[in-house]
Amino acid sequence: MRPPGPRMANIVFWALVITVGLAPLPLASNRPWAWGVLGASVGIQLVAFSLAALFDRSLIQLEWRRYGAALVAFAVLVVWFFVQQSTMTPDSWHNPLWREASGLLGTPLKGSIAIDPGAARETILRLITYAGVFFLAIQLCRARAYAKIALWSLTIAGTIYAVYGLVMQLGHFDMVLWYEKWAYPGSLTSTFVNRNSFAAYCGLTLIASLALLSHLSDKSLRHGVFSRFGLLHFVETATLGPYLLLVSTVVITTALLFTQSRGGFGATFVGAIALALSLRLAGRQRRAAGRLPIFALSLVIGAVILVSFSGSGLIGRVSDYAGNETGRGVIYALTLRAIGDHPLLGVGLGGFHDTFQMYRDDRLDFLVATFDRAHNTYLELALEIGLPAFCLMLAILIGIVAVCARGLLTRQRDFVYPAAGLGATALMALHSVVDFSLQIPAIAVAYALLLGTAYAQSFPTRRGAEQEAGSAERGSLLSRIALLTRPGRRQIAHAGDAPRTRGTSGADKSS
Repeated sequence: MRPPGPRMANIVFWALVITVGLAPLPLASNRPWAWGVLGASVGIQLVAFSLAALFDRSLIQLEWRRYGAALVAFAVLVVWFFVQQSTMTPDSWHNPLWREASGLLGTPLKGSIAIDPGAARETILRLITYAGVFFLAIQLCRARAYAKIALWSLTIAGTIYAVYGLVMQLGHFDMVLWYEKWAYPGSLTSTFVNRNSFAAYCGLTLIASLALLSHLSDKSLRHGVFSRFGLLHFVETATLGPYLLLVSTVVITTALLFTQSRGGFGATFVGAIALALSLRLAGRQRRAAGRLPIFALSLVIGAVILVSFSGSGLIGRVSDYAGNETGRGVIYALTLRAIGDHPLLGVGLGGFHDTFQMYRDDRLDFLVATFDRAHNTYLELALEIGLPAFCLMLAILIGIVAVCARGLLTRQRDFVYPAAGLGATALMALHSVVDFSLQIPAIAVAYALLLGTAYAQSFPTRRGAEQEAGSAERGSLLSRIALLTRPGRRQIAHAGDAPRTRGTSGADKSS
């Protein structure tokens, strides 16, 4: 029997990027049926990849020692999450509400640590789905062609959803898909319901676009763009890819600004700066002199769009921020108090909603019936899973980011991918302080794909394995698309002071 090999890798990879790309379409997959389809799709891809790997061990591109510690730690967390919703734990561990409910009903109830076991089980499945996307990304995106297409897929998806949102916004259609818009009137949300969540998604796809722009413009921008010679060199040597990415950058940035999300805009700005600084740090001795001007140009374009189009809305919200009480400070204080009452065991995943109702006071608007989120992912997780598990989860994420940082400094090529992972992490880490974007499935899988790609490309690559994979992929749809976006090798020769161009064919060795 012939092993499935590269053909199965192609199938699973394309299924993965299509799944992640379509995740924002059905209301950001934040409805039970939508995230159920998302979870089932990722599960099928994991099973298919695992079965294929039984026949061809070469599909396992990242060795166990590279991710084993993180996987074991995540498995420990999952076991703890199941313990929280189990009725087999000691009664002294159970949430006090179970005893109160038993007394009121006059019927003994089987309690658990989790205040809502059903919500806990649902959240566990979501977390496993996100981890599945990350695992597939670290295995498949070890190949450079796959890594590049992964970033392209995020960029294209972000551009499409941004264009749709701009059409809805500028055309005053007030629709989200086929539903009449019921939240955030006047703000662009595209296929999302929450403007802050769509702003975070725009930020992630913008990071992918800027990273690709830097990668594809590496040779073309080696002399900068602020001199006649540098500009001529860019025009003569740049391929179609950088121009398409510039358009994507402008479109996504415009949509981001029309969301009027203060947190989303600020977090994206920090993420873009983190990406630029990462590339600068990694490229001090690696021909990166031309990278910062393109980021400066992108920021200038964003500033012009901000002032010319959507500036009044966003600037108005920023200027009013200090004077208006948003209630988040009160929510944070009450959540901290709840954490103090459940420091070790937590209240179970998905238990914030029911727990917070017991702590809210007259400082909050009682016209708001419920508070489903703490608008701070760190506080909400610490309350739900307990401080020890929360620290373990943070340790896993910090370990992944540390590997990306090491790859940024040690890799001689393709360091743009770990840089993108660091930029995206800076964005999500900051935005999670003021909102719950990572709890939206479409955003979580996009971040998992981007971070998994960054992690996969943070280790040295075996040239022999790459050449073998490249020969197997030659002639595939993937390789043809990669060739369309591959930088050329035309260079400018010097004859005295007058530049003249000469072009040569061939593939860019750094792509």
